[in-house]
Parts: sequence; structure tokens; C-alpha cells
Amino acid sequence: MQGLKVMMLEEGPDQKIRCRFISKWFKIDSFVSTKEMLLSVIEMINPDVVVIDLNLFAKIDGINTSKKIRDQLDISVMYV
Repeated sequence: MQGLKVMMLEEGPDQKIRCRFISKWFKIDSFVSTKEMLLSVIEMINPDVVVIDLNLFAKIDGINTSKKIRDQLDISVMYV
């Protein structure tokens, strides 16, 4: 069984700490730091899961972004 392909939306000084924590369970295949970057490359990368930093949730309009990812692309979204 092949592992999950994970994309992470994260910015800020805590990024390395969270990434190390998450990488204990998942191999993180790609990182993006803005909603625009996420939406522009997500179809090309085609991850199984997108991990979004909760601190960015309000800043990126996380509800609409997550809904678009789930509904239009059928990709799961996880928050940390």
C-alpha cells in the first residue's frame, strides 16, 4: 500500500515544529504558504490530503477554501 500524498498550507515561525510533528505520521510531499499558491498548484500535485494551519484559517477564508477543495477536487482537508 502506497502512503498518502500530503500537501501542507503553512507559514510562520512554527512551521518547522508542526511539520516535524506531522511528518511522524505522514510524508509531506509539498508545502505552500498562501491560499493563492495552494489553489494554483493543487490540481497539478493532486494530493490525497491538504493540511491547513488553523492560525491561517481566518486569514485565507478557510471555510470557502476548504469547501472548494473538498467539493470540486474531492480532496480531504485536515486542520492543525
